[in-house]
Amino acid sequence: MKKIVIKSVGNLVLFSLFGLAFLFPFSEIQSVEHVGFSTTIAIYPVLLAAYLIICPALYYILRKKLTWSKNDISELAFSDEREKMIVAEATKTSYITLICGLIASIAIIGGVKLFSLFTHEDINIYFISILLMTILLVLSTISYCIKWCLEYRK
Repeated sequence: MKKIVIKSVGNLVLFSLFGLAFLFPFSEIQSVEHVGFSTTIAIYPVLLAAYLIICPALYYILRKKLTWSKNDISELAFSDEREKMIVAEATKTSYITLICGLIASIAIIGGVKLFSLFTHEDINIYFISILLMTILLVLSTISYCIKWCLEYRK
């Protein structure tokens, strides 16, 4: 169970950093006459790059310390029939979360677009879409981890 929690927390951090890196890639964008534009990179892409470098090393150290199998590279791995059923139930829960979340995301994006037509407001669909996808990935990972832990304790 410790392995699933560690991998899920790692995925939550990864998804959150990806979302933030794509939502706020630049902290400052200035128009420059002869060059075009000048930008300053925000901290989130830098944090994402650092995480992508450090995380595999941490997983390797944890795998050695906690004696995880080399075949256990994802949270979907299982070692016996009981864990296979646990993974199946947790995957079902995560799938339901994703499908419901996708339907809700489509409705929210459509509603925001419709709202912007009536109010003549300039609404950034890119920002809303990335935010919704990030939230959906985080919720899916949380639902998988919670269901896996609950099934494991039965």
